[in-house]
Amino acid sequence: MKTLLLVALAMAFASIAVGQETHKKSKGTAEAQIMRLEDEWVMSRANKDAAATKALLADDYLGGGVGGQSQTKQQFVDLVTAGQFAGKPEQSERKVRIYGNTAISTGLVTGVGPTPTDKIRFIRVYAKRNNQWRLVASQGTRVTTQ
Repeated sequence: MKTLLLVALAMAFASIAVGQETHKKSKGTAEAQIMRLEDEWVMSRANKDAAATKALLADDYLGGGVGGQSQTKQQFVDLVTAGQFAGKPEQSERKVRIYGNTAISTGLVTGVGPTPTDKIRFIRVYAKRNNQWRLVASQGTRVTTQ
């Protein structure tokens, strides 16, 4: 009887450990996917690639620009087309957190703003819909002090 109980406990702990490892792997994969999307996002804006920008944004996207203005998907695509963010972007301080089908990305980007020296701190929210991550919200804030 003791042997049977020990075997059952061992199997239970093993299945918990495997489940945790699977969760860590899927979370790591999601973080990598968001980092890749972040790279595509910044480059699509820098290259004035409206089609790529449009593909990354959810239809119900809502953004907040560095000047405080709200932006719909179409308004943001129009800014990209106009070259508002053209430049050579550099990203730093990047972090991604996954919460189920939601991801939060934060960081600092320089070189893509009205002037090439603008530093913008950002927060972006991604939602996984139909097994694809799409940007649903973002906010940029111009960094004015060091």
